[in-house]
Amino acid sequence: MNNYIYGWLKNLHINGTLPTANCELLISKQIIYAITSADIARKCQIVSGLAQFQLTHDIMGNHVVCDIEPILSQCNEQQYLNLTSMINNTNEHLIARFFKLLSFVTCSELQPFIDFILTKQSILQKFIQAPASLNHHHSYTHGLFEHSIEVAEIAFNNAKHLNHSSIECQAALVAGLFHDIGKIFVMLHQANDRYIPGPHEGYNFAILAEPLAKLGSRNRQLLELLSSLLAAKPSGYKARYAIEHIVQQADRCSSESAFIHAKFQELPDYYHFCKVGDKVLKRMS
Repeated sequence: MNNYIYGWLKNLHINGTLPTANCELLISKQIIYAITSADIARKCQIVSGLAQFQLTHDIMGNHVVCDIEPILSQCNEQQYLNLTSMINNTNEHLIARFFKLLSFVTCSELQPFIDFILTKQSILQKFIQAPASLNHHHSYTHGLFEHSIEVAEIAFNNAKHLNHSSIECQAALVAGLFHDIGKIFVMLHQANDRYIPGPHEGYNFAILAEPLAKLGSRNRQLLELLSSLLAAKPSGYKARYAIEHIVQQADRCSSESAFIHAKFQELPDYYHFCKVGDKVLKRMS
């Protein structure tokens, strides 16, 4: 394994006599024992916590950590375990990416949104497990969570790249993460795990009423911005904030990419186009 993977660093111990360190990792709900260099261990500056790892094997088949990149999150091991229990092993990386996003929210006025999603267990569970659509994009278990993380990541990174202020970048992240949370409204109030289409933008405000009220009491300008990012856009609507375009495009990038990936998923690599109704979709492989 040469790619970076997410997981929990349970323990890191530097050898007293050799230039090595022993690692205990929790990845895909499994404990992995590995070795790394003392230099890498000292560089990471943590002995436990959320991190990205670059793993490989030596000639004896032992796990070797080539790099450790800590994710400076307030998440503790029990929180990480609780959330990973709600998701299958192949999607466990979403939990780490979720906590990584939350760590970027440093604005105190936006903190109520982080506290809200981490403390409302029933909402968080539905948010993690629900599909994002009936039969369009991310229409599978954990699809809403995956889509929301993708939109938040794209919006936050693009806003930073385009030199928006820190507060606008963080607002884009929060809006991206929660722009579709209204899709679980019916599930929450009818004890129904099936996705039911509806006016989810309006439901966003119903679910997020508590943190929105706290934001309004602290910073009305930021409330206005975030409300613009979360609200449905009527025909002819003209955006007042440039950041609105960034969040909208992030949403579209995530949904359209997932839709096309799904349509080509069972086709051979040499298929460069497929038809969906009267529409032709193309790709390069």
